[in-house]
Amino acid sequence: MHRRAFVTGTLAALSLGSCRSSAPATPPVAPGDDRFTALAGMCDGLAPIGPDERARRRERAQALMQEHGFSAMFLEPGDSLVYFTGIRWGRSERPMLYLLPARGPGAVIAPAFESRTLRERAGEDLAQHLWQEHESPYERLAGALRAAGVSGGKLGVDPWARQFIVDGARAACEVEIAPATPVLRGCRLIKSTSELALLRRANEATKAALRAVSAHVSEGMSEGELAGLVHAAQSAAGLADTWALVLFGANASFPHGTRGEKRLARGELVLVDAGGALHDYQSDVTRTWPFGPVSSAQARAWQAVHRAQTAALAELRPGRSCEAADAAARAAIAVAGYGNDYGRFTHRLGHGIGLQTHEDPYLVRGNRDLLAPGMTMSDEPGVYLVGELGVRLEDIVAITEGEPEVFGPRAGSIEAPFG
Repeated sequence: MHRRAFVTGTLAALSLGSCRSSAPATPPVAPGDDRFTALAGMCDGLAPIGPDERARRRERAQALMQEHGFSAMFLEPGDSLVYFTGIRWGRSERPMLYLLPARGPGAVIAPAFESRTLRERAGEDLAQHLWQEHESPYERLAGALRAAGVSGGKLGVDPWARQFIVDGARAACEVEIAPATPVLRGCRLIKSTSELALLRRANEATKAALRAVSAHVSEGMSEGELAGLVHAAQSAAGLADTWALVLFGANASFPHGTRGEKRLARGELVLVDAGGALHDYQSDVTRTWPFGPVSSAQARAWQAVHRAQTAALAELRPGRSCEAADAAARAAIAVAGYGNDYGRFTHRLGHGIGLQTHEDPYLVRGNRDLLAPGMTMSDEPGVYLVGELGVRLEDIVAITEGEPEVFGPRAGSIEAPFG
């Protein structure tokens, strides 16, 4: 899944792969809204990932396959296929598979009638093993393995592959099939310079969009109307596949939203969680800010979350465990008087981000994996008081050799929530 799927009546215009609300949504403001023309060009000047980098990724995958005892791996359409090949293809009942042996070039197994379309998207050099409608795609996969010189051994499969695909491959190929997780994780976990540049710019653009939108918040507007502004601003900044979760007041005590849409009243907190894509790389930013005078309870909750985010940042260093940052944030929330464990900080601290909004590594108790330079993740503590308020602050962070890099400005205070 590329981005969050929320159960909410205020999440407008989600892209494919996310769940849509069952409640009616307010149509988003047109992306050409002239209130956000100053954001134009923010995402210009960065190229998508090119064929040379994708070739290096495949070479890295082959080295990891050899290291972990895989003779080959195969992928269904999805983020990993895009990562290694740039091929975008929809999933259906007709399997289209990409096979990468541990040595030698890759190949695709595809429906014969899609051959020309596939060549348009993949080029002329990628070998095709085609199956007619009455034939078995899995027998073609077995033939592709033989053509690549693979006999026996362990065949890796993308953990996101559908079960009927795995069952068909297992029956036809006479090889052990195992998740290719160590290969995929070993490639995708550490971001390249190009990937970091795209993630940095995407998150800077979303932060600029939220700052711009905050100037147009008005009393009585609906959550859906504000979500429309967030879509328009992110689109104006150059992001694609934008999404927005907007929650006012007590509705924000539901971390991922509620079906009951609210209109904004003075004295409430506004929580916006939003993102989009730049050449497939994702942004994910949350800001909480007041509309009108703040109460002492609102200010106290906001400050506790900010301190928790800062405490977590101090743990985001090479060689430290993923769970350490979660523990630091949770301890800060407890010291502020909001309870231990998951009482009012009800979710993990963070998730990795790249081609997917949620991917490895996860900052959560029990994850003892060690952080390393090039990893990217969210730092997003929250406090949720049922029936009263919700506060969450979220920034995307890159692990470096020293202090972590936060993509774009952090929130400074409740009076300066955009830095």
